[in-house]
Amino acid sequence: MDKHLLVAVSDDFHTSQSLRFVHHFFTNRESLKLTLFYVVPRKPDWRLDPINLEANPEALVHIEEDKAAHGVPAMENAKQWLASMGFSKEQVSVKFSHGKLGTVKEIIKESEEGLYDAAVLGRRGLSWFEEMVTDSVSHRILWEQLSFPIWICRNPEKDRKNVLVCVDGSEECMRVADHVGYMLQREPGHDITLLHVCGDDRCIDAEEIFGRALAEIKANGIPDERISIKVMTSSNPARTILHEAQANRYAAVAIGRTSHKPSTLNHIFATTSLKILRGIEGAALWLCK
Repeated sequence: MDKHLLVAVSDDFHTSQSLRFVHHFFTNRESLKLTLFYVVPRKPDWRLDPINLEANPEALVHIEEDKAAHGVPAMENAKQWLASMGFSKEQVSVKFSHGKLGTVKEIIKESEEGLYDAAVLGRRGLSWFEEMVTDSVSHRILWEQLSFPIWICRNPEKDRKNVLVCVDGSEECMRVADHVGYMLQREPGHDITLLHVCGDDRCIDAEEIFGRALAEIKANGIPDERISIKVMTSSNPARTILHEAQANRYAAVAIGRTSHKPSTLNHIFATTSLKILRGIEGAALWLCK
């Protein structure tokens, strides 16, 4: 079955980390479909509320001008670059968004309606996540309504391989294990390491956690020889995961993001997933809910 990714493209496509990660990571590219997605950015003085274009002709003018001046050229350049990298015209399609809902919510809307296997974000991923948690409506979307995996690429290095899957027994982590297994079905060049970080030396639940995660991965046809497990003890899981990812040069770190709603923004940014998002370098972060 073909894998279908929504790849966010900005006007500066030459530095598009999302495109470069996809190209470097996948070797069996003939079974990959890409939809390039350009969202016209909102002007700084616009509020985060959805735009009513009929009541705001200035916004409509800005959208059309930006699309013509930046969006269309960026898409053409991105398509040409992908063609030079071996992607056929049939594999690549493009979509534009007027940004009426704001960048974050337009990506969410398209990802959910298009049933993509993942949404791939580049260097602007962190700022988009910060937009999510600083706006109350987007905050609720982030914590309650995301139904698709997100990949955030932070300066990916092309010589990296393999995926580090962080598991803690939660349903979100089981879903991320299934996602990784599905995406790596036809990528034998990448192995999978399951990592469980314990708060103390006991790790009494590690065997059960690994058993469930292994079952999810193997259900996608991944053979035993491509899977390994690792247990580490740390009072700071995020720091330990980041160190492991850097030391062994994983191409991606996959983690489940829980749906528990924090009471303050400080608690949001204290979560493991956001700590990893802020600290990861040279690799992509794959998030599932």
